[in-house]
Amino acid sequence: MPHIEIKKTHALGKAGARNKAEKLAESLLTEYNAKCEWVNDELCFSSPGVEGKLCVGDDNVEIMVDLGFMLRPLKSKIESGIVSQLDEILGSDTTGIA
Repeated sequence: MPHIEIKKTHALGKAGARNKAEKLAESLLTEYNAKCEWVNDELCFSSPGVEGKLCVGDDNVEIMVDLGFMLRPLKSKIESGIVSQLDEILGSDTTGIA
């Protein structure tokens, strides 16, 4: 399963970043009909062909996504979309991790 992992620093504190991450959860629900659930400081999400989590820390967020077979060809497009959304929500200091 192709894996996407992105880590992004922020200066919002854990509570501020979690509030901002709620916007990402709303987007996932609306655009991808994803099921989202907070487990402590991790937003776990899944929809057909996609599974992942967004971990919120004091000074960073990390998102890990696994793509199913049908979405593999769209990996780079999905990854850049995630980076764009995180940049919009948290700022622009994003580091991608293979």
